[in-house]
Amino acid sequence: MTSRPELPARLTPARLPPHWPGIAIPSAAARPADPPRITVVTPSYNQAAFLESTIRSVLEQGYPALDYHVIDGGSTDGSVDILRHYAPWLTSWVTERDRGQVDALLKGLARADGEWFNWINSDDLLAPGALWEVARVRDSDLFGGCTQNFSEHRLDRLRASRALTARDLVRLPIESRTRWHQPGIWYRTAALRETGIDATLHYRFDLDLLIRYTQRFPRVQYSDRTLAWFRLHGASKSLADAERFSDEHQALLTRLLDDSALQTLHADARAALAALQWRKTLRALQDDHSRPRASRLLALWRAARQVPGAWRINATYDTLGRLLRPRRR
Repeated sequence: MTSRPELPARLTPARLPPHWPGIAIPSAAARPADPPRITVVTPSYNQAAFLESTIRSVLEQGYPALDYHVIDGGSTDGSVDILRHYAPWLTSWVTERDRGQVDALLKGLARADGEWFNWINSDDLLAPGALWEVARVRDSDLFGGCTQNFSEHRLDRLRASRALTARDLVRLPIESRTRWHQPGIWYRTAALRETGIDATLHYRFDLDLLIRYTQRFPRVQYSDRTLAWFRLHGASKSLADAERFSDEHQALLTRLLDDSALQTLHADARAALAALQWRKTLRALQDDHSRPRASRLLALWRAARQVPGAWRINATYDTLGRLLRPRRR
């Protein structure tokens, strides 16, 4: 990638979170002597409102061994003008119709020549200094840091990565020590290619990938540094399609049971499937306003007695609290 002294002027207004920390390039003495090449891929489709801020959050890292690819799905909203504007600073970019986010990621992975790999979606931001933090990682298969959720006017939860083991990831619907958020997770490119990304999944492909990846490559290093900022807005896939996330989560656990290479995880997968079904029961009890609260509370108590581990699932207590809460007049 050709080194450039400075980036061009913006084409669109900056879309940054409150308290954005700004550029953070470490001093020469604090930088690794031989920084590894790092691949970042940005899949995008009709996100011109956010895309330029995403691109600049990557380029402003000042990282000399950056391998950056933007894979656009044939946008018609001005995104292509932004890509042309930054073309000299990108390793590659493409705009063409595709089959969605996973297809774009696979195209980016095919182009990648970095030692480390991650994707930053076109409405999210790479945290200042993140690439320099990744460059310091040694003797690990996976690197997990913190991700700051935000909206236009406020900060939300800071989500730190921890307990990224295949078993804990499978047990997410039950009780798990695992905390993770995709933008803060970095993979070894060679190991990621060996593991593969399932293109038949749309909502939970990242969880499926992490389960299979950590089963084969279990060495994880954690950081308490913020590595990415995740934008919360009405069009976010994770906010708009919660029910589809749940259905696909169930589908990937069901398929896991057919995979002999993951046999050590089968008991946990069966328990997780039961927990997912229990969560659907809880949602139905919450939403059934045709029945008195006392009737729904009794139904909750009786149903919980039939589900092993029901009282170890936080959603059980959340539903119980909602049903016991006095109704507003």
